[in-house]
Amino acid sequence: MMSGKVRVNILSQAEEDIEEIIDFIFEDRPSAADSIFEKFQVAFSLLAKNPSAGRKARDKRLGLLGYRYLVVGNYLIFYRIKSNAVYVYRVLHGARNYTEIL
Repeated sequence: MMSGKVRVNILSQAEEDIEEIIDFIFEDRPSAADSIFEKFQVAFSLLAKNPSAGRKARDKRLGLLGYRYLVVGNYLIFYRIKSNAVYVYRVLHGARNYTEIL
């Protein structure tokens, strides 16, 4: 178990995912876009303090690769813990087939 804060690295694909999510929501509901963005920021802060906060991926292949996920509204933040840091790989809507995407 890690103590203290760890660095959260949001990889470029995850940044793109977040931008697409925010842009999509913003078209119809700007305040909802702000809200989900804030929720993502809170989730990243949580991961910095407690990298094990997310669940282990249920898919066997993803589990073996060390993927974990954190649920934020309708979205799943997929990440791995490596060398005392968190790497965020994707932020996907829960209805998407994430096992194929990852």
